[in-house]
Amino acid sequence: MKKMTFCLLLFVLSILPSFAQNNEPANNIGKSLSLMKQQFPELRYIETDSKGDKYEDGYPQDGIAVFFYLKDNLVIEECMIIQSNDDFPRMWFDKMVDEFISNYSPGFGVSNYNSKHWCYSTFQVHLIYVSENRKNTALIVYEKGGYETGITGKDFFEMYNSK
Repeated sequence: MKKMTFCLLLFVLSILPSFAQNNEPANNIGKSLSLMKQQFPELRYIETDSKGDKYEDGYPQDGIAVFFYLKDNLVIEECMIIQSNDDFPRMWFDKMVDEFISNYSPGFGVSNYNSKHWCYSTFQVHLIYVSENRKNTALIVYEKGGYETGITGKDFFEMYNSK
């Protein structure tokens, strides 16, 4: 649990400097592979699929990991996943939802009890909580594409309202 908390703290601290720069949450979308390797020293290549090159930092079996998809050597998606058999993932999910609602004004969003989706200028954020087979999972996904890239509120609503 200490390692999970420490990794979570490192992740949050790595994105905090960007919080003050604008009214959108910080993320790694658009950063280069070389910069990512500096920020995440344990970053390692996993596989390539139709989405791009997948990299990972952390170890899912330890309860926390961060995944990145890169295309043309730039981050197009990042995902932090937290898993355990206790209530920590739910508490983390609820805290992240509160932080987003309190601190950031999205262009538009869609909200369900266990999933929250927000669209910002050049990226989207998805907070999701799942509990299955006594395994609790919370994750946050940032992906390239926002209202400045042509996504409309109607498109966004249709994509995520049924999920």
